[in-house]
This record gives sequence, C-alpha cells and structure tokens, in this order.
Amino acid sequence: MRLDPVRTVREARPYRATGTATRMSVLELLRRWPSMLFMIFMPASYFLVSYFTSDAVTMVPALAYDGDVQRTVQVLDRDFKALYLAVLGISVTSSFAAMTVVRPGMAALRRLRLVGYRAHHLLSARLYVLLIITVVSTAVFMAIFVPLVNLESVALAATALLLVGFVGVALGTLIGLLVPREFEASMLLIAAAGVQMALGRSGADAERFLPYWPGVEALKSAAFVSGADVTRFGGLGALYAVALFGLSYIVWNRRTRLWRR
Repeated sequence: MRLDPVRTVREARPYRATGTATRMSVLELLRRWPSMLFMIFMPASYFLVSYFTSDAVTMVPALAYDGDVQRTVQVLDRDFKALYLAVLGISVTSSFAAMTVVRPGMAALRRLRLVGYRAHHLLSARLYVLLIITVVSTAVFMAIFVPLVNLESVALAATALLLVGFVGVALGTLIGLLVPREFEASMLLIAAAGVQMALGRSGADAERFLPYWPGVEALKSAAFVSGADVTRFGGLGALYAVALFGLSYIVWNRRTRLWRR
C-alpha cells in the first residue's frame, strides 16, 4: 500500500508537524552559530564599553511610572544610560535574529507546503527558536546588568527586557518578510532601536509612539520605583507584539503559499 505524504502530514497531530519543523529550524540555525553568538555578545560588549566610559557621579532626573502616576526620580546618569543601552542591545539582537531566521529558504518552505505542512507550522517553528534566542540574550544582559545597576526589582527588570525582546522578534519578523534586501531591513531595525534610544535620552514625548516604549517604561519602573506595577505596560507591549505577529503571519502565508496555475 502506497502512502500519500500530503495526507500523512495533514493527518498528523499539529504539534508533531510543528515539532519536526522546529527541529529543522534548529539544525539550520546551528549551521550559522557564529552569527548567532555575534548577535548576542556584540551588543553586550558595546553595553560594557559604553557603561564604563560614562560619568559615574552625575545625577539626572528621570520620569518613571508608579502605576498610572508618573514620578520624577533622581538617578545616576550612567544607570539611566545603561537602561537604554540594554534596551538597544536586546532589541537589536532579537530583531536581527528574527530577520535572519525568517528570510532564507523560501523555496524549501514551499516544498514543505507541497507535502502538507501548514503556514502556521513553519512560522511557529521559527518563532519558537527565536523565543529561545531572546531568552538567552536576555539572560546574558541580566547577568551583566544586575551587578552594575541598582535595580528596585530584578524580576520586573527581566520581564521588561523580555518584553522588549518579544517586540523585537515581532518587528524583525515583519520587516524581514516585507523588505526584500537584508541591508535595507537591517537599517530599518537599527533605526527603530536607535531612534527609541535618542528620543528616550532626550525626554521627547514622541518616544511613546515607538514600538519599544512599553518595555522601556516597564524597565524604568522596575529599575527606579520601589514596588512598581508594570501590568499596564506589559499588556500594551504584548498587544504590540500580537499585532505585529498577526501581520507577519498574513505576509508569511502569502509568501509561502502554493499558487495554482
């Protein structure tokens, strides 16, 4: 009796199909492990160099939310800068990883679609791998961040950086699918993170219109406000990530779709 591969994949349990696609994504990623290490440790190196070359005594005012109330707190300028450097590092690492993971192998992905894999199987597999990269890069930054910056809540700071990473994965996935060449996609991702840092350090209100703003505000509260509640910013950041992932799935489904002649 001859087996139909399309029917076999379609009748398999969804988690098995996704698991197989995830293993394929991991193997593909392992072949490019030097690039992954570079994306994780290069921003961390930039963070350390920038931190230790900053003024260690100057105090500056910083606005941080305590629930729905915004307060002005006096903090070390070096700690305030370190906060944005951490956001810059996590956002660049996660968004670049997403861009590089979702772009290659479209011809192979269409062949997988031909034998019965669904678009959500293939996209979910890549997102699982990206979330692992985000957790690892966040752990690396927290290992550097905690001994240097006096945080009010280490757990909330880690949650805020994870939120920045998830938004970065969502943004990098969408930009990687929409922009055809890697150079232009890279410049857009760097611009999003760089403008966020520039506006935040200058105290401009326009920062709130950028995608990393919820994670930044959650990190400020976790770092500078005792007993802060970051639920509001966590929910807003999750909403941004879900919206970006939804748009990414629409583009992904169209890019990997099998067209009838």
